[in-house]
Formats: sequence, C-alpha cells, structure tokens
Amino acid sequence: MKTTPAFFITSLGLLISPASAVEPAPENAAGHRAAGHLAQLTAQPWLAEWKGATLEEIRLVEPKKDQSWPTGLPPVWRAKIVNAKGDTGYLAWDAGGEGGLVEFAFDAGLDVDTPTAKALRGVSAFQQFAIPQKDGTAIASGCVPTSAASVLGFWIDHGYPQWRGGAGDDPLRSLTKRIRARLTMRSIPDKDGYTDDGMILAGAMPAELARAIQADADEHRVPLQVGLNRFRFEMLQTEIGADRPVLLSCTVRLPHKPQLSWGHEVVGVGWMKIGDVRFVGIADNFYPVKNPATIRWIRTDAFESLINIRPKSK
Repeated sequence: MKTTPAFFITSLGLLISPASAVEPAPENAAGHRAAGHLAQLTAQPWLAEWKGATLEEIRLVEPKKDQSWPTGLPPVWRAKIVNAKGDTGYLAWDAGGEGGLVEFAFDAGLDVDTPTAKALRGVSAFQQFAIPQKDGTAIASGCVPTSAASVLGFWIDHGYPQWRGGAGDDPLRSLTKRIRARLTMRSIPDKDGYTDDGMILAGAMPAELARAIQADADEHRVPLQVGLNRFRFEMLQTEIGADRPVLLSCTVRLPHKPQLSWGHEVVGVGWMKIGDVRFVGIADNFYPVKNPATIRWIRTDAFESLINIRPKSK
C-alpha cells in the first residue's frame, strides 16, 4: 500500500486513397472519441435528462511540467458536457492507447441504482475551508480530516447521534477540526496554484486517519469498527451495498484544474461498471459545483486504500 500523503494533499470521415490513408487531425479524432463516450454514458437510465447533451471545449490536458509534487499521471483529453437545461459536466479519456474513459461527472443530483451501478444519497461533499494560523496566514483544513467529517456526519444521521459530541451549530466544520487535532498534519506551500489565493495546503496519512477515527468513536462511545484496507472494488461494492460510505486515498487530477494532480482523500459513495471498465463514485472535498450531490466517477486504477466503518459485532 502506498504511503504518499493525501493533500487536502462531429465525427470525421476517413478518406482513403489508393496510395495512403489520411489520418484525421487529433482534435477531430478526439471529438469522435468523446462523442462515443458520451453516448455510452447517456444510455444509462439514470442519465435520461442528459440525452442530447453537447460537447464543448475539447482539449488535450498536459500535466503542469514544473509541478512541485509530480504524480506521474499522463496527459488526457477532456471535454465539457452541456445539456438542454444548461447543466454541465465533464469527461476525460486517455490520450494514448485506445482512449479509454478515465473519469466523468455530471453537476446534478442523480439517482444511481441499477444492476451495474449504485450510489448512496445523503453523504455530504463537505468542502475544505481555511483555518487561520497564529502568524495571520491561512492553512487548508485538508482533505483527510474534511472527508472524515463527511463520513462522521453520515453516521450521526444514521443511528449514532452521540458521535456529534459538542459539534455545535456547524457540525461538519467542528468535526473536521476535531479529527484534524488527532492527526499529524503536514503543511505544503501552494507553489502550483491548487488554490486561487495561494493558501497553504495540508496533508496526512490514511493509516493515521483510520486510527484517529477509531479513537474518536471510542471516546464518544460509538460502537463502530474502523478498518484500513488495500483498495478492492469488491469491498467497495460490499460497503455501498450495505449503505456504508468509505474513505479512499487516490491519485487524481483536480476536476477544475486538470493540469494539476495530487494524492487525495475522498469519500467513496458508489460503484459502476461500464462494459469491462469499473469506476468509483466519490464525494470530493475540493470540487466547486452547483449541486452539492454531484458525484465524480473515476476509474479504479486511481485508488490505493479504503477505510471502512462498520457496526461492531455484538
């Protein structure tokens, strides 16, 4: 299991002459590939309102060359999706090979429950926030404790109200700070533009997060068991099937700044199979969207660890 800290860490006809085959321009070939991916997605019953959606801003996204924390993620093609109501989404696909779908999202609250896909509802995609420091600067709350707060909030609303403790009127913010205080947070200067204002980033380790959540549950007499596991798609299916969100570490691109990527901790809320390809549905804590129920779907090769939380055996 990796130990990298998670930071907040028109189709074109092909003309063939007797002498040679003229390849389509990369942009046109990419548009054809994007249209195929979109058609495959909108054939899903839960995306009926997105049939007839159009693709805009098709472009090749190269990784930032001088990124301070290079992840090794390769270039991808990316397109914006717009439906008849003006709602938006995006999709990204491999720049090389067969151009397989890498990730996608639709800025909407969707009911995903079919034999090949399932997603939980009611899990907050609570966003990272700035925490003032003694020197007057601000540091990000961090993806690790912020994602944990979303999961704690889910369990508080699903049979374990004692886990709220003294969280007050703004429970998710308070829960983030409470879990954060149990972690050894690492400060990372934002030299690459992850944030719009250069706020300091913060990261921690998944193993430490699992211990922190268990300690917090024990302190508040919450009879839940926390486990750290290597990511397995079958385990994710089991947890989602039992209506239990999970915490996932992954290496992903920023959805709104895809030239940047990082190690990231998120809430796992769904699974999906499209043909032979498997995707994970996440509630992302660093994804500015209009609909807070929006789910990012990312191919499974991005994921490294899985923290599950289950009721203790009696």
